[in-house]
Amino acid sequence: MAPKSPRIGLIANPDKRGSDDLLAQLWKEFGDLNVIPVLDQSTAAQFDDPNLEGLPIQDVAENTDLILILGGDGTLLWVLRHLGAAVRPLAAINTGTLGFLTCGTAEDAGDLVQRLVSGDFEISRRSIIRARLVNESGSGEQEEFHALNEISVVRGSNSRVVHIEARINGTPMNHYTGDGLIVATPTGSTAYSLSAGGPIAAPDAEVFAITPICPHALTNRPIVVSDQARIDLEIPDQRDQLLMMVDGQRVARMDRSATIQIRRATFDLPLITLPGSTFYGVLHQKLGWSGSAIASNGKRKK
Repeated sequence: MAPKSPRIGLIANPDKRGSDDLLAQLWKEFGDLNVIPVLDQSTAAQFDDPNLEGLPIQDVAENTDLILILGGDGTLLWVLRHLGAAVRPLAAINTGTLGFLTCGTAEDAGDLVQRLVSGDFEISRRSIIRARLVNESGSGEQEEFHALNEISVVRGSNSRVVHIEARINGTPMNHYTGDGLIVATPTGSTAYSLSAGGPIAAPDAEVFAITPICPHALTNRPIVVSDQARIDLEIPDQRDQLLMMVDGQRVARMDRSATIQIRRATFDLPLITLPGSTFYGVLHQKLGWSGSAIASNGKRKK
């Protein structure tokens, strides 16, 4: 008996150039393999077919085994943000810019479809941050967020420097003064944290990186801690508003005392990768690493 094909969801970012043509190509590629993808409502609307109906994105996850995304890293983050713990294995075709999380480009679409249908792929489990914002004044209201890349606290457009007290497992670690602070996962270590001078961590490293943004003390340096650590960022009363950002999206404004409790989430992102693709190869390609200008024989490379 032939193995059963997985149920595949298809979600496209309509704002990406060439999205309609690539979507039509993928629909045909899947059809040739007798697979009918499950579409979300926005993606179904890109087809000129009134009989083709899409589902709410949560229902797409419920009715599929994996989801193929057309877009860049930002589109994948958007899907994860909407699905949360209900997320299915995600594969992404890069129609954006850098694409650290994607596993192919438009030129690879046909091969990728074949691999997804046949099960010829691997899963890289990516840790996720759970952040709980606790308002310390007034009602003590709590809000909870999840991040694949990072949680950051940054100053508002007109604010002065940011003051943040960081505690690890209840022990005071540092008082940060500067433009802000980033707590990143290994996946996020190649995003905002890297731009702020943070370290790069392999996806399977069970760590968080805490990186200050433009600190006012030269002794304030990034630090790597276990992802089992309890990280608490205590925000004292500020004269100007601070912003809490989750994967680059503003989720809260703060001008009163608050605490952000950061823990590893109870679920991970199952990210689809292709056989032969490695994290270090992606670094080499995406960051343009080429090593020394001097060859091993001592002669300068041409």
